[in-house]
Amino acid sequence: MRNLMLCLTCFAFNLLSVPAQAYDKDPIPAPIFKLFGKKDVTLRAGTLVMLETAERVSSDQVTVGKVLQFKVTMNVMAEGEVAIRSGAVALGRVKAIEKSTYNEPESIRIEMMHVQAVDGQMVPLNGNEQTIQGRYKGEAATIETGTSITANVTNDIEINTK
Repeated sequence: MRNLMLCLTCFAFNLLSVPAQAYDKDPIPAPIFKLFGKKDVTLRAGTLVMLETAERVSSDQVTVGKVLQFKVTMNVMAEGEVAIRSGAVALGRVKAIEKSTYNEPESIRIEMMHVQAVDGQMVPLNGNEQTIQGRYKGEAATIETGTSITANVTNDIEINTK
């Protein structure tokens, strides 16, 4: 009984000795994603996305506006979490096909449109148009499977990573 009274006295003394400033603020509520296992991260505008072509494209077989598939080659991270997985599908389109001239070979201009994030939503992309030229005058411009292309995230976007 005496030990119990001693313990209670020590406990009460410790409570009273805590500075008042520790209790003058409301406790921060637990974020909802920690309670339910969900985590939203912000993928920032300008984040680099490394891509490669998933199909062979030749200027004599495509038309302006044709949608092309690409694959992400490296995970894209946001706030320490994977926001876009390696191997995710990205889409781009043929913006222009320029026929060969006397001095220039044929070329294809491609613009990136969007890529799929880990939560399934499509993230808009932008960047420099990619121009692929043929080697010789009169020869079709060809993009081989696995050709590297880069793009950037257009806007800040919230992605659920769990």
